[in-house]
Amino acid sequence: MSDDARKGESPQLFMSLKLKSWFRETLSGRNNSTAPARGREPSLGEVLLMLGTMFAVHLWAICRVSSFWGRAATWFDNECYLELVTTIRNWYSPGADITQHFWGFPYAIALVSKLFAIQGLTALVMISVLGSLAVCILVHRLYGGWVAAAFIFINFEWIQISVNGGSEPLFMCLLYASFLAARSDRWNLAAFLAALSTTVRPVGIFALLCFAVVLARQRSYQRLAIITMIGLAIGVLYIAPLWIIVGTPLVSFHGYRRCWGTHNWPLTYPMGAWISSFLAGLYGNTRWYSLAFFAVWPVLAVAGIVAIWLPRNRQRFSGYQTEALFATIYTLFFLSYTDGVLDASFTRFLIPVLPLLLFALRDLIPRDRRLLWAGALVSALLSAAPLVHFKNVFGFSLP
Repeated sequence: MSDDARKGESPQLFMSLKLKSWFRETLSGRNNSTAPARGREPSLGEVLLMLGTMFAVHLWAICRVSSFWGRAATWFDNECYLELVTTIRNWYSPGADITQHFWGFPYAIALVSKLFAIQGLTALVMISVLGSLAVCILVHRLYGGWVAAAFIFINFEWIQISVNGGSEPLFMCLLYASFLAARSDRWNLAAFLAALSTTVRPVGIFALLCFAVVLARQRSYQRLAIITMIGLAIGVLYIAPLWIIVGTPLVSFHGYRRCWGTHNWPLTYPMGAWISSFLAGLYGNTRWYSLAFFAVWPVLAVAGIVAIWLPRNRQRFSGYQTEALFATIYTLFFLSYTDGVLDASFTRFLIPVLPLLLFALRDLIPRDRRLLWAGALVSALLSAAPLVHFKNVFGFSLP
């Protein structure tokens, strides 16, 4: 009997037969009608919607328990950044120990606060949120929708620093904008943006170093000289106010030395500090899920770096030499870093290169939007748990 005959005989019978046919095909794996929709690359709008939803869930989980602004004021390094904003506004150091944090982010906070006549904390959060949106756009443009979607939820600390405030969104915005400029051979703009990123986070200098290596390999010595001058100019403009206000251009370096242990040197053998921190937690009172979470990220970092240089990825990274070099140098640096709180900071240190590592491991990202959205919602709730306690978010305590 034809479909038209069935339809004319009984619409209910026709729909029932169709439903049974679809169900049988689904169970047997022959129904691929939804596969193209799930396999299609997520659009920028969808990724931004996912990010906005995560922001909303994070805020909801916090505000139902306490004041968001009260949490943001004391979140991580925000107090230190706001102290530097006061120093910049007054153009005077109170004489107390100056924090080791670089001044690029406080400069941006002071500028936005002045332009829009808002409080420093409000400007700090605004820059972080807008910077996070810009990073999402840049990652989608550079590496595609699957990488952008996976990046925004794979590490819930990204939502924490995006909503509550942190220097990473501004740093990554400048860094990945420099990568985009370098891809289109706008090396002067790329060097300018990378140099600005160095004023926010000192590891931005690795990007300038990678630009220099690529141009030297291309024997483009004139461009190499120009970007070197741009980097030096930004460096001089940055350290001059430090010299005037604090009395030394190396104030941040001296501050970081306190984190490097008795040897006063930032590096050890690869994964040396990580192994010692992990063993200390293993034989201490650290809970198993914290150790498991801590152990996952170095493994992901090493896997991503190895994947970048595998033969099957050479074509994928053939036009992205700068980014491949940066990801390798940056990751190896922090795998060898001797920070005394590396066990608590490594997951955050790794965030700036996560898009590159995910791009190298792109084939392992599940092509199912249901999994991505479920992961995004869980990640948003996990991002709120450290601020208002796990039980207040999920309704139960971890063992």
